[in-house]
Amino acid sequence: MKRHPLRTGAMPLIVVATMLAPALAADAPPDEASRQALFQGLNLSVSPTPPTDIPGGAGSAGLVDASAFAWQEFIALNWPALRRNGQVVRDQPDPQAVFGSPGSGPLVWETFRHKVEIFPGSNSPSDPPHGYNSGTQGDPHGYSAPPVYVYSPAIYPNGGQVGACPGQPAVAQAPWINLDETSEIGLTNMYAGVLNNVAPSVSNSAPPQFRYLAKANSAEYNYVVDQKLWYAGTNTPLQARIDAWEAGISAGIPADPGSVVTLPAGTIEVKSAWRMLAPGEDASRYHTNTVRYYEADAAGVPCYWQAEWALAALHIIQKTPSAPYFIFATFEQADNIVQPDGTPIENAAGAMVQQPVGATPTTPYLYYQDRANNPIVVPNFNVYCNNTGSRLFYHEIPAAGDFQGTPVGGNICVNKRYEPIPYEIQQINTIFQNQIRDYNTSNGLSTSPWLNYKLISVQAVPFNKSDIVTTFNSTRQRGSYYQANIVVETDYTLQQFSGRIADDNAPTDYPKGGNQPNFQNVYLPEGNSFKTYQMGGCMGCHGNAQLGGTDFSFLFGGNTLSAKPDLPDPDDAVEARAFYRARLSDLLSLPAQGTAAK
Repeated sequence: MKRHPLRTGAMPLIVVATMLAPALAADAPPDEASRQALFQGLNLSVSPTPPTDIPGGAGSAGLVDASAFAWQEFIALNWPALRRNGQVVRDQPDPQAVFGSPGSGPLVWETFRHKVEIFPGSNSPSDPPHGYNSGTQGDPHGYSAPPVYVYSPAIYPNGGQVGACPGQPAVAQAPWINLDETSEIGLTNMYAGVLNNVAPSVSNSAPPQFRYLAKANSAEYNYVVDQKLWYAGTNTPLQARIDAWEAGISAGIPADPGSVVTLPAGTIEVKSAWRMLAPGEDASRYHTNTVRYYEADAAGVPCYWQAEWALAALHIIQKTPSAPYFIFATFEQADNIVQPDGTPIENAAGAMVQQPVGATPTTPYLYYQDRANNPIVVPNFNVYCNNTGSRLFYHEIPAAGDFQGTPVGGNICVNKRYEPIPYEIQQINTIFQNQIRDYNTSNGLSTSPWLNYKLISVQAVPFNKSDIVTTFNSTRQRGSYYQANIVVETDYTLQQFSGRIADDNAPTDYPKGGNQPNFQNVYLPEGNSFKTYQMGGCMGCHGNAQLGGTDFSFLFGGNTLSAKPDLPDPDDAVEARAFYRARLSDLLSLPAQGTAAK
């Protein structure tokens, strides 16, 4: 691999000169009376009923209302799922269950279908999602069939199902938590330093590593099977819809919604991050469940292990009547960001309680320069983090080409967030945590793991970087623009995302082949034209999927990627990244992407 001069030696002055400015804090509330009026006007409850939209609509919502929507969504989706005749009913809460009660079974979101339960790795029109042919009245496509994870039958002769690893007893029923992703879209692997002293074993070759899954609810599943979109490739119904969308983008005229991928309001997708707990960690501070994860057998073929792991983060996106671009909300467990000695940087609400060991978000400090060709993120003096302690840290995965746009030379330790949790969200976190405490008292619970989870940010509207404000209660603050979960949006590229991801893995606002930083990643039909935005954070990243013709969802067309589950191996991450690039590469080079936002 060729070495670029920016990867060795001292930092060029041009890069230092273009590093990001410090994050701007949101304006404080004008006075205490105004603050109290804002928060006391909320109608809150610990309820199993999920909200269907932000009252008054997402477009006009303030950050307080958007955050309350996110919390009510979080509580409802983490409610114990209903059982009927001994079988779990997917998507349905048990109204008689107690929220946060230990051992109450799978949670509502955990019963959503895993991505390979909607888009099987077999990628065949004759091999629909399992349960499709055994539907019942009220469940015509068999959505509620117990979980089965189907990868490529060419790799796994047992109908595409992965077998147990030697030493792992086979199980009669697959668990609800299927951790078949080991990187964040092929860019980075994330690790928990608290697990550094846990030795690798046959059953877990990388104990500190986070693993991930993606799921979607019945609204998405039923849409997919109704339209026969569970398989991808040339001359498929899915490709026809993608082609229609691309033709509309090229012409600047929106295609008929019935001819393109148009997920219904009420569609919810979730992404979650999990890890094992270290000896001595307090499991009561976490939601835990049995997970399935994957390692290689003696022949190098993935096989599964199962164990009790902890939920570190939950990312929720919901399409609502007033938000056809989805509302994006992200939550974390309270103990994610810590000092090297393991003491917390933030309290349960998200306020900083001590200064981190490093003054900058990461060690080393990362400098960024956007440019038309090869944007770059480089470490300060090429020095990496050798003493991680209990901190989170990540490893960048090399880009496919010779030029590396991200620092692949060592550990990047996480000291704090790039964007502090806004004051309004801290207050909402406290309010809902107090609601949970009162609920626990009323229901005889001494504690609940959900007291240790907090909302990090919510995106209720798309907007341009130039429209970031510091106005109190605005949904257009910097923290909303760069919404990022510390363990799901792992590295600089995703923590400070806008525009798109360049071939060298760095973020960029330049269109492919363009010479102006005017790449638009959210296209909303508005009459006979599009309203376009250069959005950041999660919505901006998923906007690239919308731009690729799959309505803000990266799950569509992922059958090739789902041929086999990921292993803790950078080669698997490279495959993942290649898939996302292949899906988007043609579209991202269209001349229309250089247009200015209307």
